[in-house]
Amino acid sequence: MDLWNLQISTLTFPIFGPKQVTGLVGGSVTVKCFYPRTSVNRHSRKYWCKESTQHCSTIISSNGYVARGFEGRTSIIDYPENGLFTIEISNLVRRDMGPYKCGVGLNDKGLSFRVKLDVSAGTNI
Repeated sequence: MDLWNLQISTLTFPIFGPKQVTGLVGGSVTVKCFYPRTSVNRHSRKYWCKESTQHCSTIISSNGYVARGFEGRTSIIDYPENGLFTIEISNLVRRDMGPYKCGVGLNDKGLSFRVKLDVSAGTNI
């Protein structure tokens, strides 16, 4: 993404990243979520949550929480000086597929961006 598009995206979506990521069963994905570099955001909780019809359930957050089933295979790293945090999920399984959000603050109340995760079985070549 060039600087012009980066600036436009920052103005249009306070938090942004890829709209879709794809991984293979047993593999891993890394999602980069960019946020405005303000002093409030710098110190706010960062999170990755899975959406459902009722709410967005936290998978991992920068305050140390990791949901059951994701322990040991999910990480979150914040780079506040760059206005960026990354989420990595390894040992992907089909049930990981679905809509997620990366965000700053509280789920469904702070700034967030929707990311669709696809997990495919892959093919043998």
